[in-house]
Amino acid sequence: MFSSPASGGAGVVNIMAFPRGQSMLTISVMTEDDIEFAEYLTYLEKWAYTQDDFKRLIFFEPKGCFVAWKDKERVGIVTTTTYDDYAFIGTLIVKKEERGKGIGKELMNHAIEYLQQRGIKTIELDGELVAISLYKRLGFKDKYLSLRFNVKGGRYSDYSTLYDASMLDEIVNFDREKTGISRERVIKKLLEEFSESTIVIRNKNLVAYAVVRPRAEGFFTIGPFIADKSAAGENLLKSIIRKYSKQRLCIGVPEVNSEAIRMLLRYRFKSTEPSLRMYLGERKDYEKHIYGILSPEKG
Repeated sequence: MFSSPASGGAGVVNIMAFPRGQSMLTISVMTEDDIEFAEYLTYLEKWAYTQDDFKRLIFFEPKGCFVAWKDKERVGIVTTTTYDDYAFIGTLIVKKEERGKGIGKELMNHAIEYLQQRGIKTIELDGELVAISLYKRLGFKDKYLSLRFNVKGGRYSDYSTLYDASMLDEIVNFDREKTGISRERVIKKLLEEFSESTIVIRNKNLVAYAVVRPRAEGFFTIGPFIADKSAAGENLLKSIIRKYSKQRLCIGVPEVNSEAIRMLLRYRFKSTEPSLRMYLGERKDYEKHIYGILSPEKG
């Protein structure tokens, strides 16, 4: 079903090998040949990723997404996304039958080394609760809970304006101003792919925007979702709920944005199991205007 690194797939590079008894662990750069396997792992974890999600991750970081091989069998993955001197690690998954053997640690060490060689000063991740002890051993520190909410759409007023290409630079600049992070290449790619489901609120100037994207299990995720003030964020949220009135919506929110959490609860969003936002290196506080994260794998 899945080819081995020795099969000569395009772009597959053997990076490093670790002897483990009679087996050999190899870390290689993820290519499109690995996407079916990566999607399969996220399916087993019920993370609802699509193959397009991994194509996008490879597009953003073609040398920064990795696959672990045990002899000729894929056994794990990890991805990274960089934004100047800030980066995010996501989708660390090891096959269940191979867990507890140090494979996750080797993948993480490889991802961290890649990012540090690129001059990254801050590395963040959303840690699943079962993996937090690993991240702490690697030096990551707690930042806050990364909360998850979902709701079925409803009937509210629509205050929004649909996105058009003339707004691209305005949205990119607005996002940079509100987060303090240069996410231009990621935002531009999302606006290109999801132009029909990018929604904005204007009050002379742009005051809020969000991208709504379909997921593998038939629901939709809101993110990124950036708002200047809570009133603009609330108007955008009501508009999204109305536009997707027959759909299940999901959103991730930093615990420190209390206004966003109160807003979601007012509109009957229900919380699900959170993850823990953690960081390595310099702490970067940028969450004031984030009403919805990009995604658990891209920050």
